[in-house]
Amino acid sequence: MPHAIDTLELPKLQFDHLPRELIEEILSLMPTRSLVQVSGTSKLIHDIATYILSRRLRHTLHIEGYKLIFECYAADDQFNHPFNHCEYTGTHVGAENTAAATKKFQKVPYFTEDDDEEECNPLAKLYSHFTPRTFNTEAPTPSTTVTIDSGDIFTQICASASLIKLSGSSHNGGVQSVIPVCESFFRVKRDWLDSACEKSGKQETPMTWVGMGENMGLRLNITGRKVVGPAVSGGVRGRDQEDEAVEYGVEYEGMVIRASYLLEMVEKKQHASFFQNLKFVADEEEEEAVAVETMGSALAVF
Repeated sequence: MPHAIDTLELPKLQFDHLPRELIEEILSLMPTRSLVQVSGTSKLIHDIATYILSRRLRHTLHIEGYKLIFECYAADDQFNHPFNHCEYTGTHVGAENTAAATKKFQKVPYFTEDDDEEECNPLAKLYSHFTPRTFNTEAPTPSTTVTIDSGDIFTQICASASLIKLSGSSHNGGVQSVIPVCESFFRVKRDWLDSACEKSGKQETPMTWVGMGENMGLRLNITGRKVVGPAVSGGVRGRDQEDEAVEYGVEYEGMVIRASYLLEMVEKKQHASFFQNLKFVADEEEEEAVAVETMGSALAVF
């Protein structure tokens, strides 16, 4: 008679039992949108996805050297408005400026044991913050004027942002690559401008979202109001007397862009393998830094 073979109970392996390096290699192959979707699966995957997303942001803004260019103009002033460059100030959860400004990525959150289960996917709520700057050193904060004609209750403004990469190390070089990020019209109402003008300097104005999905927002500061035209009787709304034509001074204090959306725009423009070899790039940078340090020590001996 054949001997009975004792069945051994094999341990039940979980996904979390896989080596962290292997999970990181797998998740690194995912596009940003898929990475954000799976980041709510577990705390381990969220922490690894956070690291990958931070590395991709750093690769885009630091290693590749892309700069964010911002422009905002009225519909009839498309070819006369100035360009503004934007200074990166940090990435954290939420569009409000609640975190200290930083050029590093330590502000990207990781899960802790006290996290609420309902907030299982904060990566979708990560916003990269930028401060628009002019090329004029005497007036670093970009500004414009917004005019609302008599009888109108709002005006339309177009805002656009693009990532550009200059050829060579000089800022006077040509543009090597352009990645469109966002371009859309948004409405600015007369009542909102009047209210923001009264509160100017007293409290922060709410975020003005550009386009759909709250992917890009502007922090506007209304600096003044000036009447530039008389009220018209019997205007488009049929009232006895319409509102007067007014002009508002507007400063662009800040800009936020959803981090995952920003990286998705990069992936659409670049090759599919743009983010897949970041580990090798980081290794090369580390080796180069060690070589420079070793060379400096050798020269110090002489």
